[in-house]
Amino acid sequence: MNFQNNRYTLRFSTPADDAGITEIFTAGSFPGGLSVQYLRPQPHASFSADGDASRMMVIVDHAQDERIAAVGGAVVRTEYLAGKPQKTAYLTGLKIHPDYQKQIFFIARAYQFLREHLQDCACCYTTILDDNQQVIAMLEKKHRNMPEYRYIGHYMTYCFHGGKHLLSLTQEAAPPPAYDLTPVKRYPGSGTGRSYAYRENGKLRACCYVGDQTAYKQYKIAGYGGIYRLAAHLPTRLLGYPAFPKAGEVIRHGVVSGLWVENDDPALCRAFLRSAAAEAGFDLLLWGALESHPLTPALMHMRTVHYGSRLYEVIWEGNGVIREPVGMEVALL
Repeated sequence: MNFQNNRYTLRFSTPADDAGITEIFTAGSFPGGLSVQYLRPQPHASFSADGDASRMMVIVDHAQDERIAAVGGAVVRTEYLAGKPQKTAYLTGLKIHPDYQKQIFFIARAYQFLREHLQDCACCYTTILDDNQQVIAMLEKKHRNMPEYRYIGHYMTYCFHGGKHLLSLTQEAAPPPAYDLTPVKRYPGSGTGRSYAYRENGKLRACCYVGDQTAYKQYKIAGYGGIYRLAAHLPTRLLGYPAFPKAGEVIRHGVVSGLWVENDDPALCRAFLRSAAAEAGFDLLLWGALESHPLTPALMHMRTVHYGSRLYEVIWEGNGVIREPVGMEVALL
C-alpha cells in the first residue's frame, strides 16, 4: 500500500527489515518509575516465534533511503475461546520512530491494512501499559475508520524471586485450564526451559513451565525514577524481593507459562513458585494474569515488583467474544 504521493509504502515485514525495526525499538523505553527498553533480537524471528504466523507491518520512507519509519501488527496464534481452539490475533509492537511521531496518519493507514489481513481470526486483542496514558486516551476514544477498544480487565505482571526449595519437584507437564486466550500449545516464544511439577502421594498438585526468552525478548533497564531510584540501591534480595539491575543492564529473567495449581490453592501456589524459582536459577521470574484470575491472590501475598497493563479486545465490527477468566500468558507481552 503506497500513500502520500508514493513517498511511503506500508507492507509486511521481512528479515531484511530487522535493522530498521531494531533502531525503532532501541529509540524508546517504557514510561514510569522503571524505565525499561523492550528489545527483540532478530525482530522477525522473535515475532514469528510467538505464534503460527507473524503479520507485522512496516512503513518504509523511500525519500530517506528506505528507512523504516514505523512498525506494528499482529501475531496470529491458536488459542481457546469458549473452550474451543480458535485462530486469534494479538496486536503488538506498534512503534513509530521518534523522527516520524507527528505523522498520525500512519496509524489509520496501518489499521486499515491490518483489518484486511486479519479477517480469518475469531478475535483480536492487545495490551497497553498503564503508564502510557496518552495512547490509552487516544485508543479508548472512538474514531472514524478505527476499531473499538473494548476494555476487558487489568493485567498484572509480577516479577519475583524469593527462591527456596520448599517442595520436591519433578520435571513433567500438564495442560493448564482452557480459559479464553490460553494457547493450545507452547510456542517457541515462551523460551527454552523445562517443566516443573509437584506431586503429593503420587497425585499431581501443581505444574508450570519456566523458559528463557533471551533469544527472542530482552528487558534492558534504561533508568530509575521516583521510589525506584532509592530501591535500586537497597539490598532488596535480602528482603525477598528481586535484585534491581544496574542501569544499562539486560535483566536475566525467566517466564512462567502454563501455571496450574490444584483448587487454585494460594498457599500451595506460593510454595510451588518459590521452589520453581530456586530450581530455575534466574535472577527473577515473571508471571502475569488479569486481576480476576483465580491464582492472582497468591501473587498478591508474595514479595514482588509488579506493573499493570490494560487488556483490550480490538473490534472492527460486531460484538466482542472474549470472556473471563482469561489465560493470556506474560510470555506473549
